Amino acid sequence: KIMGGGIFSIFRKVLNPLNWKCMKKLLLSVVAAFCITASPAQSFEELLAPVHSCCERGNRAMEAKRYAEAEREYREAIRLFETLPDSVRTQLDEWNYGYLRGEYYNLACAQSRLNKRRAAVASLAAYVDCGNCDYSWMIEDPDLDNIRSERGYAETVEKAREQGDFMWILRQAGPYDSSAPTDSLPRFRYADPNDRDLVRVREYFNLDSIAGAGDEISKIKNLLAWVHNTIRHDGSSYNPEEKNAIALYEICKKEDRGVNCRMMAQMLNECYLAMGFKSRYVTCLPKSYINDCHVINVVYSNTLDKWLWVDPTWNAYVMDDKGNLLSISEVRDRLKKGEFMTVNEDANWNHKTPCTNDYYLDYYMSKNLYYLQCSDCSGFNNETYVEGKRRPVYITLSPTGEPYDKRWSTSNESWFWASP
Repeated sequence: KIMGGGIFSIFRKVLNPLNWKCMKKLLLSVVAAFCITASPAQSFEELLAPVHSCCERGNRAMEAKRYAEAEREYREAIRLFETLPDSVRTQLDEWNYGYLRGEYYNLACAQSRLNKRRAAVASLAAYVDCGNCDYSWMIEDPDLDNIRSERGYAETVEKAREQGDFMWILRQAGPYDSSAPTDSLPRFRYADPNDRDLVRVREYFNLDSIAGAGDEISKIKNLLAWVHNTIRHDGSSYNPEEKNAIALYEICKKEDRGVNCRMMAQMLNECYLAMGFKSRYVTCLPKSYINDCHVINVVYSNTLDKWLWVDPTWNAYVMDDKGNLLSISEVRDRLKKGEFMTVNEDANWNHKTPCTNDYYLDYYMSKNLYYLQCSDCSGFNNETYVEGKRRPVYITLSPTGEPYDKRWSTSNESWFWASP
């Protein structure tokens, strides 16, 4: 599992302004290449090569509208995949890269174009049965237009909706319960800005200058923008052993690399703490873990008396129609109610892709706001594990009746987001 910034989210971020239809059948090939290079066993490349070749030929045939040829190649890819050793298929399933899932979808598209409607619906059902389907694209994809009135299609789409219509899933979530007991849970704790390591962070980066001499909100925004501009996001990067702001900055400069959203949020978290702000990094999780989540920050504003949403991956904060900054709780509630929100105009991914409301709020974060998870302690080197060091406890805010973790979950929103 990739904790924060999984590979599929990166593709959607990078390709968001492009035509997803043109790229969807290339996605599987790229993911396959990632699996091969990421695998510690060289034999994976040899074992997957025949399957990969079929995928590529099918993709090329599909783009050229040679649908019968594409159907043959996708069928052969599925057949070859099913003959792989159980250990290989199990590993791919654990990584959740959806090799077989993608080929069933592509097969359904080819069969639909050939007017093989029953076969296409059966292939689409197999795709959905693999789990974690892309519902939003499935209901728009013109390749499937020929089967939308076919028997069995509506039932397949409804099943897919329960997996991939993230706004609908979020709106089905149960309420929170502010009376739920929390006596057994540890309290959230925040390192003092005079902690020697946080003083070192403040001096190393000259954070006083970066934050500026403005009011509290301007300092919060300036620190957010600085982390976003200083470290690039790379969701598939490995996490270094030492996970503090200084170490992350130095390894990124030394290796000319980026880090995933979890590491970016931890860097920003330490910068806020060093400047005297109470801050947490928050793992935002979907209802079903699908090899992707997103990690952002909340920083407490004494001026506004609430926790503010800040996302260093996108240099994003969220506002209502009057420009008021919103908390995670307010964003989640507004998504469920369909109320207006917007991200700041300069929000972006790596200065390459603009952050749009329809992608970031309506799609990506509606998926990732089902469960919210915070470490009980917020400080320097929070997730650098050394012998004898106390490990953080991760407490999850869960809808009533749906605990993410039976021991460390609560549905008490008021307690979870109480003033520090």
